[in-house]
Amino acid sequence: MFSNRRRFLKQVGMASLASGLLEAPGVFAEELTLTPEQTEGPYYPTSLPLDTDNDLLVINNNITPAVGQVTYLSGRILSPGGEPVRNAFVEIWHADNSGAYIHPASTGYASRDLNFQGFGRFLTGSTGEYVFRTIKPGLYTGRTRHIHFKVKVSGRPDLTSQLYFLGEAQNASDSVLGGIRDAQARNSVVVPFVAIEGSTIGALAGRFDIVLSTTSSSVPAVTLTNTSDPGRNPAFRAADSWRLDVRNASAGAPVYLRLWKDNVDFGVSGPYGSVTDNGGLWTLTGSFGAGDVGSWQLQIVIGSAGSRETSGPIALRVSSA
Repeated sequence: MFSNRRRFLKQVGMASLASGLLEAPGVFAEELTLTPEQTEGPYYPTSLPLDTDNDLLVINNNITPAVGQVTYLSGRILSPGGEPVRNAFVEIWHADNSGAYIHPASTGYASRDLNFQGFGRFLTGSTGEYVFRTIKPGLYTGRTRHIHFKVKVSGRPDLTSQLYFLGEAQNASDSVLGGIRDAQARNSVVVPFVAIEGSTIGALAGRFDIVLSTTSSSVPAVTLTNTSDPGRNPAFRAADSWRLDVRNASAGAPVYLRLWKDNVDFGVSGPYGSVTDNGGLWTLTGSFGAGDVGSWQLQIVIGSAGSRETSGPIALRVSSA
């Protein structure tokens, strides 16, 4: 099965494994729920693997597959009205069967599965369809099972988010998934993966349509850095200093923060100054104290406390020194 890699790469119609027919544009009575922005996380590859196609199970012409439960992920890239989006570059990346990423800062990186590609890409055609063959991601401390994805389309802001596996016990306590406060948006990224009928290896398939915003306005990007010990980034301890950088924001606009701690929403506060140059850059510095120990999420809000110009939420944890 694994040796016939070329045949898989030609079978873009593999989506039928997950659930069948494509709907025609215009059949939606109302706009679809936009796929919510979520944090990129710390493990986007620092350098891309030599093989970046949509089959993460096998690297190039290697005959040894990755360890793990074979999983097919397919769906469409859509506009809010249900029209397919062509020429969308879809990227996914996730942990191997033991919970390690192809990123040197990942726990277990040295002993990761060298037969697992870890990252893949797919360019959509006229139907907006994409498909990947991969494995069911392994679990690691602090997160539920998930797959990261990024969608790039010319003339639109990139969408960076994550999808989750329906029925995982850890979903209820995951701070990133729980950070999506709108229930409809949160449910839209939780995907049922089901056993493929007739599969002799117990393969799974899940279908996940990604709905992009039509706006071409900029989306603020946020980076939080541990300036006390950059080698420990993105982990923090009480007494560590930090720097929060925002780029791609509206020049001259006030900057607000929305914070959650241990899944408690503290709301929006600020403003904390303004974006001061035409590059849309803003920086804030500070340090954590003993009272900050816990799991946090933060989101940048640009312009006003109720503005829709927001960053995706980023998650961090502060431990005792």
